[in-house]
Amino acid sequence: MTDTIAVFDVDGTITDSAPLITRCVSRTLAELGLPPQTSAQLQRWVGPPLFVSFRDFAGLAEDDIPEAIAVYRTHYTARMYDVPVFNGIREALTTLSQERIILAVATSKIERLIGPILNRLELAAFFTEIAGSREDEPLQTKASVIADVLARLRQRGLSTHNAIMIGDRHHDIDGGRANNLTTVGVTWAGTALEEFADAHSIAHTPDQLIDIILNYQADTTTK
Repeated sequence: MTDTIAVFDVDGTITDSAPLITRCVSRTLAELGLPPQTSAQLQRWVGPPLFVSFRDFAGLAEDDIPEAIAVYRTHYTARMYDVPVFNGIREALTTLSQERIILAVATSKIERLIGPILNRLELAAFFTEIAGSREDEPLQTKASVIADVLARLRQRGLSTHNAIMIGDRHHDIDGGRANNLTTVGVTWAGTALEEFADAHSIAHTPDQLIDIILNYQADTTTK
């Protein structure tokens, strides 16, 4: 039987990190002397790689982005553990693990940070592999992070044929589809449904996500 693998995004999917991220972005923009952004504008920063966000949302030239990222990191790392887990996520991970779903993480957050964060939240043990971005490389995309975690899983001898990508932004859906994965968009971070136009399924609650994954497992097992 081919394993069912559920690959999770983190920000906006597992953790309610938007308030922390947007606060750090606001402080960074102010420190750099850049115009402030509205709450709606700041929400765009939750999910994409920082290099992309500073380029697309702050209009910075590529040569100026590393300095901006360094300023942001100073604010973020001082508070990176101040993120709650969404209600129902811990229970969902527990249930999926008990149902022998293999769990993994693919996040645009830097990998050296995400491990300690998930450890502090007592979630790291759920995941067979945890992959993140590599020091804000400008050409790294969510698709490449997903490809990385899939490669690591295959190195463990696991088949990634029946893998699902779960996330709260279109970057997760686009990245999953680029890797030929089934995709599930989750809405509990407040993402507009238009971002999930290309998703295979949408979950509005962690309980719905459990049902989608277990139904997928049952369907693929009977094929």
